[in-house]
Amino acid sequence: MTSFQTESLLEYLLVEYRWIFVLFILLPMSAVGKVWSTIRNYVVFIMNSAPKMHDQKVKEVQRQIKEWLAGDRSTRLCTARPSWQTMNVRHGLYKKTYTNIKINLVDVLEVDTDKMTVRCEPLATMGQLSKILQPMGLSIPVVPELDQLTVGGLVMDTGVETSAHIYGLFQHSCIEFELVLADGSVVISSKIRSPRVPSIQPHLGYREAFQ
Repeated sequence: MTSFQTESLLEYLLVEYRWIFVLFILLPMSAVGKVWSTIRNYVVFIMNSAPKMHDQKVKEVQRQIKEWLAGDRSTRLCTARPSWQTMNVRHGLYKKTYTNIKINLVDVLEVDTDKMTVRCEPLATMGQLSKILQPMGLSIPVVPELDQLTVGGLVMDTGVETSAHIYGLFQHSCIEFELVLADGSVVISSKIRSPRVPSIQPHLGYREAFQ
């Protein structure tokens, strides 16, 4: 049996003594990050500041796309979300050569108990939704079991991790998508209103909000 060959002392320590790194660095950092994000998300929702900031954040996405359009457009577009924030072990090397669009859309915008709908941004997680809806005695029709899965990711990847015989896949319970298209325009794709974009095609642009 051959031993694992490392190229540096740091690699050797991280591989052979990774339990020290995990126990004394990674786990405490994860705990602090989770507490901070929980408090931050709760305060933002209670103060109802997310809906006020949403339009501003959408305009920032539009600005970045229009800036790319004004250039030579020699690169493709992708989100600027780093690989460590995704539910994927693959490192997205393509992000180094593509034009990264910063999308800071992480909030639950509103809960309408009359219409029984919730409006949220694409990077809002299942954990956020559960923490907000459960005290109200509410739940979304299809609830994936992993708290870190995002609404946008479930819609784009068809939410195959969880489904229901009555409600279908996760995206089948969505009634409205807000999208920024490749020309920088914002459109609303809705099952209720007359759609400019088919409601089953949320991957035609950058997702900005879901209902």
